[in-house]
Amino acid sequence: MSFEHNFTTTGNVNGPALSAVLALETVTAFIANTVVLSITLYQRKSWKQSSTIFFTSLILSHLVMVFLYLPLCVIAVAAEEWIFGSTFEQQIATCSFAAYVIWYCVLVIQMTLAIISFDRFLFIVKPRIHKRLMRPWTALAFTIGIWILAAILNSGPFVGLGEYEYDDTYGSCVPLWQGNNGYVLYMLIISMISITIILITSIWTFCFTRRFINDQSQVSGDSVYVSRKKRLFGIFGSMLLVYGICFLPSIISGGITTVVILPDPVYAVNMVTFQFITVASPLVQSYFRPDIKAAIISFFALFAPALKKWQGLTSRSHETSTSLPA
Repeated sequence: MSFEHNFTTTGNVNGPALSAVLALETVTAFIANTVVLSITLYQRKSWKQSSTIFFTSLILSHLVMVFLYLPLCVIAVAAEEWIFGSTFEQQIATCSFAAYVIWYCVLVIQMTLAIISFDRFLFIVKPRIHKRLMRPWTALAFTIGIWILAAILNSGPFVGLGEYEYDDTYGSCVPLWQGNNGYVLYMLIISMISITIILITSIWTFCFTRRFINDQSQVSGDSVYVSRKKRLFGIFGSMLLVYGICFLPSIISGGITTVVILPDPVYAVNMVTFQFITVASPLVQSYFRPDIKAAIISFFALFAPALKKWQGLTSRSHETSTSLPA
């Protein structure tokens, strides 16, 4: 482990302000992910689909960050020092735990996105194979395997491959990239395997679907196929977009940091954008997944009559008050 600092920040970042933003993200992420998870657990029919299990895996990885990493991060950033542990050894242990959790969730997310892309490819391009292979119990086995494999692959710093550090630029614990070229290469290989699977299966699926829609629209002349072209991007494309937007600043900064040191506020902004994925991902699922969307609409529909009645009473009360003589 690399803990060259005394677990206090440099003071170049406004800790309380950054902590407030991260706290807001934490609360919002908790609500959004809990709602999606609750609806998914309630909608038992949706569990027959392998995609439901994989999307739930993403939700669980977000909740792990929300419960095990972000509270520590929020408190430490606000205090502008790592306060978890009465001794230096205890601080090292808790900091290592926090750093392990954040990168463990990242690996789970990467691998889960890869299996979702593969599942989508089979469902569209090879439906017969998908029906035989991607049964609910098989999807669950894949998911459990991903979580176990991510835990093993992420244990490098505990066996001498890579290090964790207290990032004194803004006050949290993360893997140490600078000066750890072997560890960077190791993680890059793992990431590239997931990215390669996503690229190959996504491009293949997109080309196959687009060709099918073009063929059907030319044969039938039905405009419905034209509208379907706009939905090719769909939930998976939207999720890849938001994950890419949220992760890209940290990836770019991580690559640059192996050569030069960036200003402290850059790392603070990276943390905010990185953690925003815990909010954006469940929102994307809520919009695109029919079971989630229908449940949310039904929930608000229950309160619509009461809201209209309350608005009517408020309106009449206002009219009565304005009509009274002064």
